[in-house]
Amino acid sequence: MEAKFGERFGSEPKVWRAPGRVNLIGEHTDYNGGLVLPIALPWETRVAGAVRKDPILRVFAETYGETVELPLASLPEQRRGHWSDYVVGVGRELQRRSMLPTGADLWIRSTIPVGAGLSSSAALEVSVASALLGLA
Repeated sequence: MEAKFGERFGSEPKVWRAPGRVNLIGEHTDYNGGLVLPIALPWETRVAGAVRKDPILRVFAETYGETVELPLASLPEQRRGHWSDYVVGVGRELQRRSMLPTGADLWIRSTIPVGAGLSSSAALEVSVASALLGLA
């Protein structure tokens, strides 16, 4: 992943990760005051990242073979129904708190099956947030 990052973006990245998870008991009860027992899974989302000098968040998602470029000055306000909405949401929140780097290149690789109830979106958000905070 790091070598491919270097080929695509021309710099050496650092890498962050977040596991998929499942609730052994208590699905959707935690926010209602109930008990849960989540467990981390061996599947994970990894994000390789490096700082950019311009205010662009350039993100490559290996799963989709797609790159998006997101100008930090005009991150979308509304969801677009695209995988990058999760990255935008994290970026907007970090930006609101003045915790976002000047810009970043990110490479996302995930082994968590999308839509299988294994928290793939949460792992994406946590790994992207970890990367952006680490780069800031």
